[in-house]
Amino acid sequence: MTSELMTSEHGAVAWRVIAGTARGSAHHARHMPNQDAVGSVSESVTTIVAVADGHGHARHARSATGSRLAVRVACRAGAQFAAALSGHPAEAEAGAGIAAIARELLPRAIVGDWRAEVATHLAANPYTAREQAALAAGDRSEVPYGSTLLVAVRAGSWLVCAQIGDGDMLVVRPDGTASRPVAGDSRLDGQHTTSLCQQDAAESFRVGVHDLGTLAVLSLLLATDGYGNAQAAEDWEPEVARDLAAFAAEHDHCWFAQQLPAWAQRCASTEGSGDDTTIALLMPANSTELAASARRESAHSSGQ
Repeated sequence: MTSELMTSEHGAVAWRVIAGTARGSAHHARHMPNQDAVGSVSESVTTIVAVADGHGHARHARSATGSRLAVRVACRAGAQFAAALSGHPAEAEAGAGIAAIARELLPRAIVGDWRAEVATHLAANPYTAREQAALAAGDRSEVPYGSTLLVAVRAGSWLVCAQIGDGDMLVVRPDGTASRPVAGDSRLDGQHTTSLCQQDAAESFRVGVHDLGTLAVLSLLLATDGYGNAQAAEDWEPEVARDLAAFAAEHDHCWFAQQLPAWAQRCASTEGSGDDTTIALLMPANSTELAASARRESAHSSGQ
């Protein structure tokens, strides 16, 4: 289990990344490593957080390495993209242009860099006979490294989210309501997922661009599918959003940093999904103030 606390300044407000990860009980029983990975970068007015989930199947024998490489290249590509965003004003017209650029450039940068990192690793560590035997006919050389990826880039007044494969991204507002920052994908049916290792990986990314001047964000949650699959309710997002807002109204980021590893461990246990679970929260430094203010407004409007 790990947790991270990082700060990025934007005016008087900092943004922090808090993360927890845990090895799934099913992986523990089969003597498999945690194949999730999480990382973040904080520079000036930029914060990037990435979460990846290696597929774990025998055909994807190096997916733990693939997920670590995915997080590394996503943070690097996100930082480069954020630098290009820094000069763009937060206006509707600019947002449309940035969205088009993000959908075109960010996935291609990530996929291209990931494939290069995989090739470098493979050149130094050729496939064993057992790994070769697990491949299907026609598999690309990257297939054993297959991984999903979720990445968020907070650059000034912009929030750019990109995702390939399963897992969850959820925007939580100060009042405890929630929304998805990227579109869904009908190909994700609980048994199959899109992946960085597929030939058309760049085209399979879903990308969303949001203006933080008009979208009030208390927290952005990123999680591997071990988290969502551990929830008792099928439509768990509203309850989780309400809980996060309630917690934020009463607790600071240090409290969340203490709790997230335990939350991940609970989800990864036999009582949860049994799968590797990683949870990351991207939160503004004034999240407690935002949530408490929203709570007061709600109480006032309801006459309490």
